[in-house]
Amino acid sequence: MKTKSIFSLLMLFCSVSIFAQHPLVGTWEFVSGEGTDIDGNTFDYTTANMRETKIITPTHYMLIQHIVRNDSVIFNIAHAGTVRFEGNKYMETPTVTSSTATGTTLTDFTWKVKGDQFIQSGTITMPDGRKIILDELVFKKVKGTTANPKNPIVGTWNQLSSEGTLFNGTQYAHTSPEVTRFDVITPTHWMRIAHRRTKFESAIFGPCTVQNNKVMLSATISTLNIPNNMIFESTYRVEGNKLYTNGTAINAEGKKLTWSDVFEKVGGK
Repeated sequence: MKTKSIFSLLMLFCSVSIFAQHPLVGTWEFVSGEGTDIDGNTFDYTTANMRETKIITPTHYMLIQHIVRNDSVIFNIAHAGTVRFEGNKYMETPTVTSSTATGTTLTDFTWKVKGDQFIQSGTITMPDGRKIILDELVFKKVKGTTANPKNPIVGTWNQLSSEGTLFNGTQYAHTSPEVTRFDVITPTHWMRIAHRRTKFESAIFGPCTVQNNKVMLSATISTLNIPNNMIFESTYRVEGNKLYTNGTAINAEGKKLTWSDVFEKVGGK
């Protein structure tokens, strides 16, 4: 019986390790897409008319999408939720979204990876039953700096509270559910969707660097027009399923933003 228990634990460990290495886990950037929209019209997107960045973890996903019109890049949608892998099947279930129409959609995708590209096909069924058919959606893997994948800050987090001082000197304090911030942090990147009083507020994506008990974030994509060279630097500690951060950022005028945040891990201890 003891041998059987040890064998079962070993198999479980191996399964978890293999799952953590799933080829879709990573950060992906949109390349091209073909299919049919909910009105039955065919579409053919490239980076000339659409931009999208997606993070996939073993348990969650998050994406930010923009539409390109002439010389303007216009925010379109951001959403996040849980993922499930079953062989060549890949399913996304939205739980946090910038659009009320996205929250109850159903997805049924197949996937394949060729080199550094992830190809997604399948259907998105909208709440009214109409479907978006994806013949082929192609993403390219975004490379990041080498980092420790076992760092405790890596994961999916819900912000419970935040207080600090804005760049203009105004002090603030808020708690969930009045203000919600849903973060996905990987060893190399991070992404956030924020709501205030249930209304979509912002979406942010950028590189993430963790060194000892410090985390440095920047925003290469943001609905808040954050400068690319601005660094958000925090010290952090993890206690159980809680993440505590204290940080600062300095703008071009030398003014300082400070914060003290508390997060709770989603689906983890």
